[in-house]
Amino acid sequence: MSAELRLTDHQWRQLRSHLLADDFEHAAVLLCGTLTSPQGLVLTTRRIIPIDSEDLLDSSALHLSISPVALARVTKTARTEAGTVVLCHSHPWKGSVRPSALDLDTEAELCGRSLASRLDPRPVGALVLGHDGYSARLWQHGKAAILDRLRIVGDQIVVLPEPAALVASDIVARQILAWGNLGQSRLAAAHIAVVGVGGTGSQVVVQLAHLGVGRLTLVDPDVVDRSNLSRLLGATVADIARHKTEVLAATAQAINPQIAVQTINASVIDTDPRVLADADIVVCATDGHGSRALLTELAQQYLLPVIDLGVDIIPTETSVQAGGQVRVLRPGRGCLHCAGMLDPLLVREEYLTEAQRAEEERRGYLRGIRAPAPAVIALNGVLASLACLEACQLLAGFLGNASDRLLYRAHRRAVTTAAIRSEPDCYVCGPDGLLGIGDGRDLPIRTATSAG
Repeated sequence: MSAELRLTDHQWRQLRSHLLADDFEHAAVLLCGTLTSPQGLVLTTRRIIPIDSEDLLDSSALHLSISPVALARVTKTARTEAGTVVLCHSHPWKGSVRPSALDLDTEAELCGRSLASRLDPRPVGALVLGHDGYSARLWQHGKAAILDRLRIVGDQIVVLPEPAALVASDIVARQILAWGNLGQSRLAAAHIAVVGVGGTGSQVVVQLAHLGVGRLTLVDPDVVDRSNLSRLLGATVADIARHKTEVLAATAQAINPQIAVQTINASVIDTDPRVLADADIVVCATDGHGSRALLTELAQQYLLPVIDLGVDIIPTETSVQAGGQVRVLRPGRGCLHCAGMLDPLLVREEYLTEAQRAEEERRGYLRGIRAPAPAVIALNGVLASLACLEACQLLAGFLGNASDRLLYRAHRRAVTTAAIRSEPDCYVCGPDGLLGIGDGRDLPIRTATSAG
C-alpha cells in the first residue's frame, strides 16, 4: 500500500522557511488528518507547528532534541482533532538527504513507540528535509515504511518525486512542444475525476482523453436519452438508455487506448467521497447545489483541488444573455460559499430522498425547479475548454499565472478573472475550517444523512 503526505503550497513554503532558515538543524511538527483511499494511506496537513528554542532540550548545528513536554502538547492536540503528527527536522546542507543512524534510532523510539502508543491506530510520520530533497517514513505497529510521495497543492500540483519521463510519442508531440516532456509526463501520471458527464462534462472527458491524461473516474447517475444527443459528445442514437459514464468511458478509450477509466453510476452525494480522494483533480460539471457543496468541502478536507464549471443561458424579450464560470477551488483558499455560489436551501433540497422530495413538493415547500434549462453545445464547449486549460495549468504550469475564477460572457465576447477570497468565519475554508481534517470528519453524503 502506498503512502502520501499532502500540504498546501503555503504550508510547504512555511515549513521550508523554518527548517532551512540557516545552517543549523531546526524542527517542526505537522498536525495532520489521515485518509484511507483506494490507493493507500494519505496524511493531510492541517497546520505547521514550528519548534522554537524554548521547546528544545538541546540543539547544535548537527543535532537537536525536542522537549517531551512539547511533544506531549502537540500529540494531545492531534488526538483531540482525531489526527496524527509528522515530526520534521532539517539537514541544512547540499546533496541527497539520508537519515543518520541516530535519526533512525530516535524515530524508532518516538514514532515507533512513544507517540504511536498515544495516537494508535493512526500512523506517525517522520520527515527529514534538505535543500535538495527529503527522506520520509511512516511508523505503524512498531515498523517503518517509506512515505512514497509528497504532494504540494497550490497554483500548481507538485508531486515529489516527479513522475518518470514519458517515452516520446508522435500522438502528443505537438503538446510536448507547448509544455515539455515533464509537463506531458505529469498529465500521463494524473488521475482526474469528472463529476457529471452531461453537456459540459462529456466535453471535459473527451478533451482530457486527447490531452493524454492517464486515468479518469467518471461519476454520473443518468442514462442517455434522446434530448441529450444535441449536446452529449460521444453519444449516438444507439446509446439511448445506456449509462452516460459507460458511453464516455468507451469514447475516452477509443481516443486513448492506454487510459484507465473507472465508472460510478450514481450521484456524487450518494458516493463514498474517498473514491475521489486519490485523484489529482476533481472537475465538477453538475448543475446541483448539493453536489457542489459536497465537493467544496472535499477540496479543503482532503487537500484536493476542484475545478467547478457552470453554463448560464438567460433568454430575455429582446436577446439572450449567455456565458458561464470556471472556479478553481484550492485547499487553503476561498470556497464556493465565500464566492456566493451556493444556496443553502437548494443544497438541502438536493439531499432529499425521492420520498422526502415528493412529500415536500406535495406540501409546496420546495424552491428548486426541475424544468429543463437551455443548453447549447458550442457554449458548453467554451466552458469545458476553459476548465481543461485550468487542469493543464495545475498539472503542467501551462498558463503561468493562476486564477481562481474565470467569467465568460458570450454576449460580450469577453473573459475576465477574479479572486475568491476566504471569509474569516467560513466553516469550510476559514481559519477554523475543514483544511486537512481528512477522515476526522464524515463528509455529508445523502446515504449517510438518510440513514440518520
